[in-house]
Amino acid sequence: MYFSLHPTTTYDNKTVIDIFRRVIPKLSVLTNIAVFSKYDIENGDSPENLAHKLYGDSELHWVLLIANNIINVNKDWPLAPQDFNIYVLKKYPIYDAIHHYEDGDGDVVDGPTDYPITNYTVEERINNKKSSILIIDPFYVAGFVKEFRKLIK
Repeated sequence: MYFSLHPTTTYDNKTVIDIFRRVIPKLSVLTNIAVFSKYDIENGDSPENLAHKLYGDSELHWVLLIANNIINVNKDWPLAPQDFNIYVLKKYPIYDAIHHYEDGDGDVVDGPTDYPITNYTVEERINNKKSSILIIDPFYVAGFVKEFRKLIK
């Protein structure tokens, strides 16, 4: 559905979808916090199944992505536990090595303290942060889609 809303362009004498067109709906929905709810992504949630669960239509996954400024779902969507562990092991040969130290307030400090933070913990924090998204109230989704259609053309 998302790309079907995009205009076409000519490339190499062929008509193609203009995938480089990007708009951000100026709907009051994006500036009115009352239309958003916080949602914690659960293990197994993908943008498609979450859109189906919330909006009754998996084709509306792009609404979730735009509302959360997610450009690359492979980098910006949280990893499932098994994928997360594989990712950390590939990135850090020694996943439980000390990445840095923090003081009691969570501030990074130069030297060893009582709070060593491992590579795994750093990546876990990043992944957990990605797990908290904002969802547009289903009541406002139709208006969001309408505004997007108008702007993308």
